[in-house]
Amino acid sequence: MTDSEEYSSWLESRRLIIAQLAAMDGSIRDLSTKIDKFNDTAREKAIDVAKEAQTGIADLNLRVAMLELRAKLWGGMIGLVAGGVATAVVQLFSRALER
Repeated sequence: MTDSEEYSSWLESRRLIIAQLAAMDGSIRDLSTKIDKFNDTAREKAIDVAKEAQTGIADLNLRVAMLELRAKLWGGMIGLVAGGVATAVVQLFSRALER
């Protein structure tokens, strides 16, 4: 090979390398854009899931509070009835003892 052929071969290799690097740069930019879109989509889905979870937790908290209230009301009614029955029994015994 002559110097001229080596130089033209080097120029052609350099041109091919630069073309490949430019193509790779374009691919990297496209990939970066796709990754950003996927990240945005994933972030939006995560926010939606978090909102649904918060709604579910709020619903559960409300149900628990309602059950606690119901249990307290039942406990109060049972205590009132038990106290009434105990009072009636004591009254009956005290009347029976008075006679």
